[in-house]
Amino acid sequence: MSSFLQLYCFFFSFLYGILFGIITNLHFKLICHYHLIFKFLISIVFIIDVVLGYILLMYKLNLGIFHIYFLIFVLIGFICSFPLIKWFINKLILHKKCK
Repeated sequence: MSSFLQLYCFFFSFLYGILFGIITNLHFKLICHYHLIFKFLISIVFIIDVVLGYILLMYKLNLGIFHIYFLIFVLIGFICSFPLIKWFINKLILHKKCK
């Protein structure tokens, strides 16, 4: 695998981690009022969809070659998404208070 393709995969893995963090946060906010078993089933389907989406992305980028450091970049992106979510929520709340 060329170094350009690896950097390309790093970048998209990082962005996918950020997207995963944002969607996970939204997912937990949407299912908070449901019964425990229903939450569990919806969460399993959600995780399967996210994993299949990542596999599809990696298949399109580099013919499905996975390395552990791609998953590390997804984890780093996931962790970096939390301050981004807090900033975005504060920006929306402050924007609504000003009106």
